[in-house]
Amino acid sequence: SLRFPVSGERAAAPARIPQLEGLRALVADDDTDTCLNVSKMLRTIGMRADWTTSGREAVVRAQDALDQGDGFRVFIIDWMIPDMNGLEVVRRVRRLIGAATPIIILTAYDWSDIEVEAKAAGVTAFCSKPMFMSDLRETLMNAIGQTQTDAAQELLSLYTHLTLPTKRIV
Repeated sequence: SLRFPVSGERAAAPARIPQLEGLRALVADDDTDTCLNVSKMLRTIGMRADWTTSGREAVVRAQDALDQGDGFRVFIIDWMIPDMNGLEVVRRVRRLIGAATPIIILTAYDWSDIEVEAKAAGVTAFCSKPMFMSDLRETLMNAIGQTQTDAAQELLSLYTHLTLPTKRIV
């Protein structure tokens, strides 16, 4: 993976997602690099990210966070986490947290074969590996019921209301 800046332009920082600002997220994947990269992206958009390389630990940490009164508001779970099937992790976490919290399955495989079972288990959305910031933002925005277009429209509306009215001279 090589990164090159666009000549003469500075890369724009990814926009934060106000609805998720300061909320906790848990990433569960057996690959430490994936956990670190996804956690970094979550922090960039304003979330407090934790991670684990164990499905069993993800369930324990979900319960502990609830017991502490600071539950996770987003879960990103690897479908093929070795110590416990990702869908089983989803089932157990979903029993703890209820239906409102988004759970995203992260996978390097085609999920069409498990989509029905995954949705029944409580999966909110799927995201492919490798995960890019644009994929993460879009998936999270959809999971919380807001599209990128809605966000842009909201910013445009705010800008319109903040600008001063102009007088037309005839």
